[in-house]
Amino acid sequence: MEVHHKHHIPKKWSEYLTEFFMLFAAVTLGFFAENQREHYIERHREEEYMQSLLEDMVKDTIELSTATKYIDRQIAFIDTSISLLRTPQLSPADLKRLYIFNLGSLGNRGSELSTRTSAQLKNAGGMRLVKSHEIGNLITEYWQRHEFLQKYEDIVGNLKLKARDQSYRIFDQDYYVNLEDGAGPRGVKEDVKLLTNDKLSIIEYANRLSHVKNSMLNVQRKIYTQQYANASKLIEKIRKVYKID
Repeated sequence: MEVHHKHHIPKKWSEYLTEFFMLFAAVTLGFFAENQREHYIERHREEEYMQSLLEDMVKDTIELSTATKYIDRQIAFIDTSISLLRTPQLSPADLKRLYIFNLGSLGNRGSELSTRTSAQLKNAGGMRLVKSHEIGNLITEYWQRHEFLQKYEDIVGNLKLKARDQSYRIFDQDYYVNLEDGAGPRGVKEDVKLLTNDKLSIIEYANRLSHVKNSMLNVQRKIYTQQYANASKLIEKIRKVYKID
């Protein structure tokens, strides 16, 4: 039996061109569709980051306000302590006040600023998603000041530690009432006395307190105030640019 094959008819150039343009259009549309999808994902991630950063900044303003009030209280205690330490003759009531202020002057609270979103933006390359140059600059400035703040808090902490070491040669912990219950002293015994009346030791302690006070007042507090202003500005800009209530 004979098998008859149909003759192959060559395609026209117009058909090749049509197929090429159809293939090209399909690839191009696919590319644009993928590009749009990635663009959408990045914008969505950017908005999520900014929502998270906004929440962090709100927490930071509360923390910075609390930390500022804490060092203001310490500065007031130190001011009074220095005045009493430089008084030639202290009354029993003044000695009791000095003992109370001694406990409240050299605590080292520091500040606990949020790092949740900043860690993600730094480690995941998220900063490239932030399209607003103004917001990006504010974030960078905030991070830089945060690093400086942490370093300076360590400096102040070291100054407080040295002053506290000096205080152990001046104040007798046995005169505090109920110090061991963890709730803080409820008072000072009536017969309270200093461990030493050596003027050199007492003035040295007053000088150390003065150094702590000046460091907190002239540097640490100013950084807190500037960081609060930076955080507030970031909150305002994020809400405006990303339309977040």
